[in-house]
Amino acid sequence: MDGVTKNIADYVAKKRINLSAMARDTGISYSALYASLMDENKGREIRGRELLAVCAFLNVDPMDFAEKKREE
Repeated sequence: MDGVTKNIADYVAKKRINLSAMARDTGISYSALYASLMDENKGREIRGRELLAVCAFLNVDPMDFAEKKREE
């Protein structure tokens, strides 16, 4: 799972977001959301269109999930 997908998955888990409601409201299939955000064995990365739809559903700026550069 890449940084963006993992960051969204962590946010969804922390906020206890209902995936069924997210699927209905975004038009993304439940199975695709589950594979991206909950099933670490699948390793499915969230797609661009899905990212935008999920962020709109969550009312969050997509940049909030961007990977932060590590300070060295």
